[in-house]
Amino acid sequence: MAKQLRKAEKLKEMDMLPVMSLMTVLIPVLLTMTAFQKLAIVEVNLPERSEVSMETEPPPPDDNALNLTVAISKEYLEIWARGGSLPKEFYKEMWIFRCKSDNDTVIYDPGVFEYDDKGAATNPPKCKDGKTLDGEKFKYSIESIELWSLHRESEEDPGTLKKSVYSKSDSAYLDGNNEFIASLSEIRPGAVVATLSESSSRKLACGQSGPGVEDICVDGKPAVTLRNRSAYDEIAKTLIMIHNRFIDSPDADNIIVLADDDTAFDKIIGIMDRARDAGFYKINLAKLAAGG
Repeated sequence: MAKQLRKAEKLKEMDMLPVMSLMTVLIPVLLTMTAFQKLAIVEVNLPERSEVSMETEPPPPDDNALNLTVAISKEYLEIWARGGSLPKEFYKEMWIFRCKSDNDTVIYDPGVFEYDDKGAATNPPKCKDGKTLDGEKFKYSIESIELWSLHRESEEDPGTLKKSVYSKSDSAYLDGNNEFIASLSEIRPGAVVATLSESSSRKLACGQSGPGVEDICVDGKPAVTLRNRSAYDEIAKTLIMIHNRFIDSPDADNIIVLADDDTAFDKIIGIMDRARDAGFYKINLAKLAAGG
């Protein structure tokens, strides 16, 4: 007699309700135990010079201290030391933009821009390939700010741009009298020049280089250029002279950079770099008082 086959019993579906209930309880518990990172905004301002309280006796002045200070104004740079000041170094501010369309640079006088009621430029910079930068966001394309040195007889005089000869490495040339070279005719093989670096005196040559000799040619042609002199270079030359002359001062390595709230940070960095190169390694920032 043949055996009868038993039919397999149908499996019952697992009841997931208890598991889901457990997860519903665990998720809020885990979230309450999680440590989230807290974000904070720290407002940073240039430190202001503190005033001496009349209730305390001010420290006696050090007659040997240099008290060197460089003030950045909207139209000029000025060096102060020991209660006196050097002639103002007037400049013309220029903005250099980097165009994303052709990865090239264009330079503009910021005074030529006109703005609408919303603050957007109605005549934004135009790239060399013909494309125009966004009128609202064009300032974000500023790559650097140049300060061109001006010769002015007075603050009312619009001034004329100073010229200088620059090497292939963008270093301004100085003659034997430590003056800027402003004529290409002075740059010739055999001439002895210097730059704004310590012990930088060198002899110029074309097609050869070596110890104390600088090659000023590319493919047999002079590679030096005559262009607008940087006001940063003017300040650097003066700072080097001051540092060498007052090397024995108790604060010979100290310098204060004065600027107001509207001063572009690029200008402050430019002065700090020149001061550091001149030997002033202890740099203090201070806020220029209103109307200063």
